[in-house]
Amino acid sequence: GGTSSASPSTAGAAAQLYEAYSDLNGGVLPPSALIKATMLNTANDAGNIGPDYTYGWGIVNGLRAVKVIEEGQYLNAEIAQGNTNNHVINVPSGAVQVRFMVYWSDVPGAIGVSPALVNDLDLVVNDPNSNSFLPWILDPTPDPVALNTPATTGPDHLNNMEQVEINNPTAGDYTLDISGFNVPMGPQA
Repeated sequence: GGTSSASPSTAGAAAQLYEAYSDLNGGVLPPSALIKATMLNTANDAGNIGPDYTYGWGIVNGLRAVKVIEEGQYLNAEIAQGNTNNHVINVPSGAVQVRFMVYWSDVPGAIGVSPALVNDLDLVVNDPNSNSFLPWILDPTPDPVALNTPATTGPDHLNNMEQVEINNPTAGDYTLDISGFNVPMGPQA
């Protein structure tokens, strides 16, 4: 248990994802952001529902992550300030849960600046019935009670990863709207 077990098992799972991607792409290694996003988006939830300050995004699920790589269930794109990219993803009938994540390797921020996030992208997911879903957010207030509050959903202007999770999704086409909310150092991959 703890970090003594989590660190090597997470590193091992990441190494296997790099190898799987490389095998499928003629020896080319994936962007590190793809590996991290895949591990985050496929983790088994632990602790409070959604991300939390104790378990983060959960416990690495290497099998689920490698399936994402093998089945090509990811997109790479760039976005500039004020622009919006739209991606349509079909969710089949019978799906119990669907997760959509946008992740980017942010440029380094200036020392002591708050927030440290430089490029800020936003994710909104629209289902086939035109319902909009926003990503998980956590209360960053440095207070033990606030830090243990379960995640809610809303606009996230603090992190370089945003995840929308939908349980018992309606089958059909989902539109991911990814916008360049504040991209001073763009375009951002």
